[in-house]
Amino acid sequence: MKPKPSAAASPAAAAKDNAKDNANDPNKRHIDDARALSKLHENNPGKACFWKHGYGTSSGECIKIPKGEYDTHPCHYQANGIKQAKKSTEVYNTRRIPGVKPEKPRDNNQEVAKKLGYLVLDRRANQLRHSTKMEEYVSIAVDIAKRKNASKPGKGDRFLTAYRGRYGSALGRLAQDPHAWDVEYQMNLDSRDSKAVYGATQKSLDVMKTLSKDSASGGTYQGPINFHIVETNESKGFGAWYPYEHEHHHMIPPSAFQEYVLNGLSEDPPLLNYMSRARIVMQGSWNIHDELNMMLLPSEVYPARILDLAAHIPWQMGADHSSYSRELKTKLEGVRDHLDAALKRCKDKPKKERHKVEEQAANDFTKLMREHCEEQREELLDKGFHEIK
Repeated sequence: MKPKPSAAASPAAAAKDNAKDNANDPNKRHIDDARALSKLHENNPGKACFWKHGYGTSSGECIKIPKGEYDTHPCHYQANGIKQAKKSTEVYNTRRIPGVKPEKPRDNNQEVAKKLGYLVLDRRANQLRHSTKMEEYVSIAVDIAKRKNASKPGKGDRFLTAYRGRYGSALGRLAQDPHAWDVEYQMNLDSRDSKAVYGATQKSLDVMKTLSKDSASGGTYQGPINFHIVETNESKGFGAWYPYEHEHHHMIPPSAFQEYVLNGLSEDPPLLNYMSRARIVMQGSWNIHDELNMMLLPSEVYPARILDLAAHIPWQMGADHSSYSRELKTKLEGVRDHLDAALKRCKDKPKKERHKVEEQAANDFTKLMREHCEEQREELLDKGFHEIK
């Protein structure tokens, strides 16, 4: 047995020794601890994970993803959301036309935007332009701005200006190019638009020069690959707004998994608790940030209607979708019951037999969670446009 640190040892040294000894022992150390989590990822990268992750930063409950691993870290959910979208281009590029029966795939997103009235022909200029008469541009946006102004003077005005700017930019790109919103597409940008896309800082412009070349006709630049503006070791990108505002949605959100599975009700707390349930989860291979659990979704209503997809927490109304998570309660409590049943079977059994039971339970858990991820994806696609909040 390893001796305890002597009284002469510094608190920092003692803490370091303790973390090293217990990083992989969930019975001795709370495995939400960032230092222990780092050790778990080093020993078993890309396997089981149910924690939140940040990029290049770290806090008490958010273990960091190192800079330079944007595309490769198995727990980087944004990158995995992009990878999933690349495998599902039919969802974003040629999805069914809303309101048409029998279902018919669209030729491009521009045709649907025109059908729904978001793009209109300016007959004088003989050009497509975004409509400023849609309710998302006028009444709804104005009402939300008023509520935001009531909570804090000026907040709503800033929201409305920024929102209408994004509305015009995203639809303006689609007016120029029928495929401007497609996954795996690069459109040509007018030189006047290039700064708006790549950013006006010198650092961003240097990146643009590296990635883009003047076209033969002059005055245009190649835009970034849609949804995946190239990352570098110094920068994690230019934001989730190109070619339209979007987010990477967890089918099973980390907060819901924590609440209904790991922290769920227990009839026998000494046996059935967060730590014992997490121990089985960590023996499986389900990663909450894996491509299977991710779906790229628009985060504003107008692209969601055009794409016939869910709008992910639109109108800047917060960072969490508690209603969506509550809908998963019954499904996830069934997962918790599966873990608890295995823990009950392990009670008072020899260590070797206990390990076999937990290992099988972990494999079954992994299969069950993957099935739930696929079910959630199908439900979202079948439902079409709605607001996740």
